[in-house]
Amino acid sequence: MKRKVSSVPEVLRRMLRNRRGATTFIFAGMAAGLVGVAGLTIDVGRIYAAKSGFDAATESAALAGAYALQAANANAASVQNAVTAWNTAYPAANVTSSTATATLSCVTSTANLPACNGANPNAVTVTQTATVTTHFLKALGMSSVTLTSTKKASKAGGATTPLNVMFVLDATGSMGDSDSNCTVPGKSNPSRFQCALYSIQSTLKVMPTSMDKAGLMVFPGLATQYSPTSHPCATYPNSVPYFTSTIKYQIGAGLDATYNDSAGALLTTSPLIQAVGIYKASGESGSLTPCVTNKGGQGSFLAEVLGKAQAALPVVAGTQNVIIILSDGDFSASLSQLNNKAGADKKQCEQAVTAAQAATAAGTKVFSVAYGASTSGCSSGDTRNPCTTMQAMASDASKFYTTSSGCQLNGSPNPPSKLPSVFQAITSQLTKPRLLVN
Repeated sequence: MKRKVSSVPEVLRRMLRNRRGATTFIFAGMAAGLVGVAGLTIDVGRIYAAKSGFDAATESAALAGAYALQAANANAASVQNAVTAWNTAYPAANVTSSTATATLSCVTSTANLPACNGANPNAVTVTQTATVTTHFLKALGMSSVTLTSTKKASKAGGATTPLNVMFVLDATGSMGDSDSNCTVPGKSNPSRFQCALYSIQSTLKVMPTSMDKAGLMVFPGLATQYSPTSHPCATYPNSVPYFTSTIKYQIGAGLDATYNDSAGALLTTSPLIQAVGIYKASGESGSLTPCVTNKGGQGSFLAEVLGKAQAALPVVAGTQNVIIILSDGDFSASLSQLNNKAGADKKQCEQAVTAAQAATAAGTKVFSVAYGASTSGCSSGDTRNPCTTMQAMASDASKFYTTSSGCQLNGSPNPPSKLPSVFQAITSQLTKPRLLVN
């Protein structure tokens, strides 16, 4: 007897008539679809989570690059190294094969950033790529997904703090002594005075004129106002005793904000640069003879000029006042050089420290730069010597600089050659790097 063979359509009809068979069939179809959707959802969720973490990692890498950009002599290579080191120490989670590229730029469209130009960037852009492996999407031929993230950060953000800087320069005869521990372009055996002038020049090169103003006072004071505006220099006035009622300490009038071109070149049109000059190596063009000299004539006394410097700095909300003292620290003028002011000839180094500490107490940051400061000297009654005097005048240990290994703090000398890098970053130190809109 032959068995009847059912056709496919008939089998389907039987299954549909059988409720249990129909339910099984529908569930099987739905289960396959649900598994597929669940797998897709899991992969998409993993990719989304990885992208979120990858963006956060890129932001951190950009900020690491921005911090590196604040360093003296920072360049594309040093910033790239900082970004790479950061990613090595703190790798992004849930991704593989991550790579990062850092590029530098000058951002002027955002307010309150450091001044910049093509040679002096103020922002870092970090672009990173990475892959995320998949599980269920492999069935669709997609074994991994590539992620890209780009974030930008400035080397300083927030409200910047403009500086009012007064250089107080020792122009006494002892500053003519040579100082073998400093280097001045074009000078084979520079004097302490030349070293101090070069420190001023180097600092003015890196201070942003868009925010910072600077002035210069010299001691001993002068009989008449000296305001050089061109070369050859006008005749330098004679000095007069300290405490003379008409004494002039400040060179020029007010504070100057025209000393550089924002690209590291000093401008001879600036009255401040006319005064301190421009030292260049032999064969280099653009040098300028300083108009101020150290012919001295009245001994060395600092306390009065420090009081004048503090009084000359404006008290303006949102700005920071700074005094930079450049001297050998041996304050010991005679009574006649002090205009016979009773008692002024005693403890002159202590008087200088007291005046500097009063400026610090008023909110001024006082930097002390010692050139050949010895461990003996100072006036009658002083318990300090030139070295300890220069140290004590600084607002804190980080603001003391010296050319002498015999006059140092914290075990090693902080040379004046580091001073420009401090002022290159000082505005940034008062703020913090921040993320920018790409």
